Amino acid sequence: MFRQFWADIGHIKKYQYRWRTAGRFLLGVLLGGLLCLTVLGTSQTVAQGTKGQESTVKEETISTAWIVIEGQRLFQVAETQDLTAKQRAQGINAELAELMKSNDSLSVIVDGSDFTPIIYNASGRSNSRQLMSVTGNDLQAIDPDSDVQKETLERQAIVWAEDIEAALEQARLERSDDYLLRAALISLSVLVATLGVHYLLGLLWSRYVLPLFPPTVTSPSPGTTGLSRPQFSLARFGGQLLLLGLRVSLGLWALLYVVKQFRFTRAWAYRLQDGLRHTFVGQSLPLGETSLSIADILALLGWLGGLILVAKISTNVMRSRLLQTSGLSLGMQAGITILARYAILFVGIIAILQLWGIDLSSLTLLASALGVGLGLGLQNIAKDISSGLVLVFERPIQVGDFIELGGKMGMVDRIGPRSTDIRTLDQVSIIVPNSRFLENDVINWSHRNSLSRIHIPVGVSYASKPEMVKTVLLQVGREHPDVVAAPAPEVFLQGFGDNSLDFELLVWIRKPQQYPRIRSDLNFAIVHAFSQVGIEIPFPQRDIHLSHMPLPVTLSDDSLNQLSKRQNLDNKKF
Repeated sequence: MFRQFWADIGHIKKYQYRWRTAGRFLLGVLLGGLLCLTVLGTSQTVAQGTKGQESTVKEETISTAWIVIEGQRLFQVAETQDLTAKQRAQGINAELAELMKSNDSLSVIVDGSDFTPIIYNASGRSNSRQLMSVTGNDLQAIDPDSDVQKETLERQAIVWAEDIEAALEQARLERSDDYLLRAALISLSVLVATLGVHYLLGLLWSRYVLPLFPPTVTSPSPGTTGLSRPQFSLARFGGQLLLLGLRVSLGLWALLYVVKQFRFTRAWAYRLQDGLRHTFVGQSLPLGETSLSIADILALLGWLGGLILVAKISTNVMRSRLLQTSGLSLGMQAGITILARYAILFVGIIAILQLWGIDLSSLTLLASALGVGLGLGLQNIAKDISSGLVLVFERPIQVGDFIELGGKMGMVDRIGPRSTDIRTLDQVSIIVPNSRFLENDVINWSHRNSLSRIHIPVGVSYASKPEMVKTVLLQVGREHPDVVAAPAPEVFLQGFGDNSLDFELLVWIRKPQQYPRIRSDLNFAIVHAFSQVGIEIPFPQRDIHLSHMPLPVTLSDDSLNQLSKRQNLDNKKF
C-alpha cells in the first residue's frame, strides 16, 4: 500500500503542471460555489433579521441572566415584576451553592400544583429546599412566540430540573481527586493533539496546497540579464489568511476546552468567550439603514476578497483555455480579460452588498463626493482611466511590446486601468500613467511586426579598399545568429569624412528587446574581422607644416641678462 502511495506521489510530481492547472480550476469552482451558497444564505439571514428587527420594535426586550453551578452555565432566567434578572439569578445561584456545600442528597423535582411550577430539592415542600420557579417571562425569553400555558411551563420546569440535577452531580464529581487527575491528562492530550494538528496543517499547506498557487518570484524573460522579482499573489495571501484563521481558531478552541475542564478556571473561559462575542458580535456599526457587527464586516470583506479571487481565477482560465487558442493577439487577449474581470467584480459586488442588506442608495452621498473630487482634484486620474480604455480598444501598445518612451526602452508588462508597467532592459519597472501614451510620441518596435533594423556606423582608413570593407561587414552581419537572412544585411558608403570613409551596416532582427546586446556583438565582431584582414579604423589627427624661413624672436631685458650670465659661466668653465 505504501509503495502504491509513493508511486502516486511520483505520478503527481511528474505531471505537476497539469495537476496545478486542474487544482486552480477546482479551487475557483469551489470558491464560486461557496460564494453562491453564502449569498443565498445571507439573503435568508437578512430577511429573518429584518423580520426580527420589526418584531423587536413591537415587543419589549426581556433581560436575562445565567444560572451557574461551579462555573458551569446551565440556562438563563428572565426578570420578574419584583426582581431583575441579575437579582433573581444571584438568589438562585446562592441556593445552588449552599446545596453544593451541604451533604444533602440530590433529587430535584418539580411541583406543578400551581400555575407557576416550582423546582425543589428532595421529595416535597415540608422538608425540601426551594430552588427556583419558572415564569412566563422565562418562556418568552427562550421563544418570543411561545404560548404561556401551565403545560408549557411545567414541561420547561422538568427540563430545567433535569439540567440542575445533572449539573449538581457533575459538580460533586469534579471535586474528587480522580476527576482532577483525569482532567489534567485529558487537557495535556488535547494540547499535544492541537500542536500536532497545527503542524499537520502547515505540512499540508506547504506540500499540497502551496504548489497550486503561482510562484512568489517571477523569472526574467529568456535572454535578459535581470534578476528574479517578487510577485504578490492574492490567492496565496488569502490562503495564508485562511491557514492563520484555522490555526488561531484551533488554539482558542483548545484553550477554552482545557480551561472549562476545571471548576476554578471555568469562569475565566466564559469571560473570554463573552469578551470575544461582545467584541466581534455584540458591537454593531451603523452602515446606512443596516447595522453590521465586526464579525459581519470581516465576513463581508472575506467574501469580497473571495469574489476578487474567483474573478481572477475564472478570467485566467478563460484566457489560458479559450483566448490563447482563438488566434487573437496578446493585447486583445489582455483587453478581453480585463473587461471580463471588472464586469464580474462590478456585478458581484453589487449583488453581495444588496443581499447583505446594505442599501446602495445610502452611498449616493459618497458618489456625490466622488463626483466633486473628480471635478476638482481627480482630473488626472479620470484622464488616465479613460486613456486606459482607449489603450485597451485601440491597442497602440500591447502586453509584450518593446517600446521607447521619453528616452526609456522596455517591454510592456501590464496595462492597468490607470497605469502601465514597463520593464526596462535593466529589469527596472517603470510605472507610466496611461495618458502619457496618448499625449507623447511612442516608438513601438513590436507594433504589428516585430521585425526591426539596426544601423551600425563604421569608419575605416582612406587606405582601405571599399569592396573589401563591404565584404567583411556583410559577412559579419550574416554570421550573427540573431540577424535574419531575409531581408538580407546591407552596407552603404555614407560619405567621405575628415579622417575616414564612413560606412553603415544595416541588419534586421526579430527581437527588438535584444537590440543593445546584438549591436554590441556586431561591434565586437567588426573589430575582430578588421584586425584579421588588416583594415584600419582611424582616429582624428592633424598635420602641422612649418616653413624654413627664419622666425623673428624678441626677448625681454630680464631674459637677455640671464642669457649673458649663462654664457659667462660657460666660458669660465672652459
